[in-house]
Amino acid sequence: MLIKLDDTHQLNVNDLRVLCFKRHMPNHGGIDGVKMRVMRILIALAGALLVTSGAFANETIKNVRFGVEGARTRIVIEVENSTEFRAFTLDDYTDRLVVDLPALQWAVSGLSEGQGIGHGLINNFHFENNSADSSRLVFELDHPALITAQFALEPATYGGNHRLVIDVESTDAASFASASGFHQTRAGGLDSLIAERVEAVYTPVERERRVVVIDAGHGGHDPGATGRGGTHEETVTLAAARELRRQLIATGRYDVFLTRDGDAYRTLQQRVQVAADVRADLFLSLHADSVPTNSNARGAAVYTLNDRAEGRARNMALQEEARSGQADVNNILVSLELRMKRNQSSAFAEVLLDNLRSAGPLLGNPHRQENFYVLLDSRVPAVLLEMGFLSNRSDEANLTSPAMRRRQMTAVSEAIDSYFLGRGDINEGQETYSDLRPAP
Repeated sequence: MLIKLDDTHQLNVNDLRVLCFKRHMPNHGGIDGVKMRVMRILIALAGALLVTSGAFANETIKNVRFGVEGARTRIVIEVENSTEFRAFTLDDYTDRLVVDLPALQWAVSGLSEGQGIGHGLINNFHFENNSADSSRLVFELDHPALITAQFALEPATYGGNHRLVIDVESTDAASFASASGFHQTRAGGLDSLIAERVEAVYTPVERERRVVVIDAGHGGHDPGATGRGGTHEETVTLAAARELRRQLIATGRYDVFLTRDGDAYRTLQQRVQVAADVRADLFLSLHADSVPTNSNARGAAVYTLNDRAEGRARNMALQEEARSGQADVNNILVSLELRMKRNQSSAFAEVLLDNLRSAGPLLGNPHRQENFYVLLDSRVPAVLLEMGFLSNRSDEANLTSPAMRRRQMTAVSEAIDSYFLGRGDINEGQETYSDLRPAP
């Protein structure tokens, strides 16, 4: 490839490759100062292309394995090609070993979710895509440990994998804390970096009313479950969502948004995006269960995010554009958000169940945890309510009864009031607004 400088001068990219590795570039005439500066810029650009060219290749992590000898544990990360890496430990609310890497793809056989069980000092681990330029492996430590060595090894056999090796040894908590922490943070320190996003973690948006998003499950070409009497899940979830919206608006305390307000299909991503777009304070997804092989199963249940889904939520959160460019800060922000989101979701789930007990039967062990996509947004407390079983005749009758629907949604509305009242976000004596408007 030729890069033209003017009508008489041009430079071959191969020449740039040679020049990139020369410390000085004397002007031998024929190219004036301006052209010389242009050449230097081109050389710098070519150098950048050479450094970053590996990022465009399909680089992959092929395996993660462990070896244990006494108090020592060796971590071996097998990669397709030679790559740089950096290992360090963190001692925030959990003890972790972190390995920062360029942008790599996860291709470990048998671990398609990007997470696995460790050995020795490693409890478990997961893979994260931090940005377009970086990725990392996070190892949860079973005991405080110090990194005693980190190095790379060439393939043991022709065509084999390159190996990134980290040795850790058990230590005491004080030594671990002293050796752990963030590195290469910009001026102002970690506190100022976290402060840039702390609003998303701790402070509700200041506004007159709290914002609630109600997700009526299924719809359009996806009718959901079908009851013994032919009732479709999409029908009862939309009816319940509209009833709950009516009750919440009547209090004058809430702005309410539905993810669908008709027989329309919405993708899971579109449903979650509604909550993100309006900066919701609470996301509630309504569904109806069905177990055709067990018509005796009945009762409501509430679902929040489970531990296994946290890795998916973390990766999704790390892809947001608004985050800092630093991997260390990104991860602590996401960890803070996920921790608070899960705490708030669980708090609302318990309040919701307390109120639902008076509105009808509950399923055994009614607070459950699952890997539902609509619960993944790291910022919004989110709960999925299974209102009952369409496969049970009594539950189906209740779900299609306007009176029973009103009773159940009254319990939900009162739970939402109790939840925000407990957080101090609304006042118990808050007046009802006379200029109530339909929710969008």
